[in-house]
Amino acid sequence: MHNGFEDLDLDRLRRRRSEKWRMHPPDVLPAFIAEMDYDMAEPVLAALRTALDLSDCGYAALANIGETFAAFAQARHDWTVDPGRVHLVPGRLLGERLPGARYVPPEASFLAWVDCAGLGLGPEPAEVFLDRGRVALGRGLNFGAPGDGFVRVTIGTSSALLSAIVDRMAAAAGLAGAEEAAG
Repeated sequence: MHNGFEDLDLDRLRRRRSEKWRMHPPDVLPAFIAEMDYDMAEPVLAALRTALDLSDCGYAALANIGETFAAFAQARHDWTVDPGRVHLVPGRLLGERLPGARYVPPEASFLAWVDCAGLGLGPEPAEVFLDRGRVALGRGLNFGAPGDGFVRVTIGTSSALLSAIVDRMAAAAGLAGAEEAAG
């Protein structure tokens, strides 16, 4: 039976860019961090190549993530988790050019928070923006009660797409002139 650990090439490992292989000089064998040294399985490499060929590096849509995590938590830790309370938390968000909304600049992120309390859209403005403006934003309430009235918006996109996002938000909020811009 093939054993990938037996085929490791130390010179090849030292060419890696990870902290494990870059933190210390070459005379140190790094054993301080959990990182796989063996090659990735071919099915994993194939999936990564396919994604990279499509420039598909966004957040994956994970069907049944709540049920999957609940089953894992039960089996591994004997925890009972309500699948409906499991949410992915991708980062930070955006907002600007929307009168009545308060933009909270991101801290080293491509996501920004937008405080929509001044727009009168209620505690779930993300639903309003989706229903009326057909723009999907992150729900502030996914981050607890302090997220009431907030949305998270990506700013890691083209200026044209960002303009379209904000125009749709403005149209959904019923701001004058925004309907024409949102198309």
